Amino acid sequence: MKKMKIGLILIIGFLISTNLQAQESKIKSDELIHAEQLLDYALKNKSERKIMESPLIPKKENAINYAENILFELYGKENIIKEKPYQIHLINDYWIITGTLPKDWVGGVFEMVFDSWNGKILILEHGK
Repeated sequence: MKKMKIGLILIIGFLISTNLQAQESKIKSDELIHAEQLLDYALKNKSERKIMESPLIPKKENAINYAENILFELYGKENIIKEKPYQIHLINDYWIITGTLPKDWVGGVFEMVFDSWNGKILILEHGK
C-alpha cells in the first residue's frame, strides 16, 4: 500500500511538472511569435517609424561606453584599459575613437569608427 501511494505521488508530480513545462513552452513560443511579428511590422513599415531628432549617441561619454562594451568583449577589458587615454573625435556625425600606446611600448591599438545616429560600426580593428 505504501509503495502504491509513493508511486501515485510520483505520477501526480510528473504530470504536474509536465503540465508546467508545457505552459512555459507555450508562453515562450507566444513571446517568440510576438517578437517575430514586431520585427516583420518594423521592416515593412520603416516609413512609419518616428524619425529621431538627435543622434542615438550624442555625447563623448556615451560614445566611450558604447565602444568599450564592444571592445572589452572582443579584446579583453584589461587590454583596452591599457590603451587609455583614448583619442576621440566627432566628425560629420561619426565617432572616431582610437587607443593610445603607453610611452615606449611597441604594438598596435584599437581603431573604431561608428555612426552617432544609429551606432553602426564602419571600422573596428586592432593593430599588432
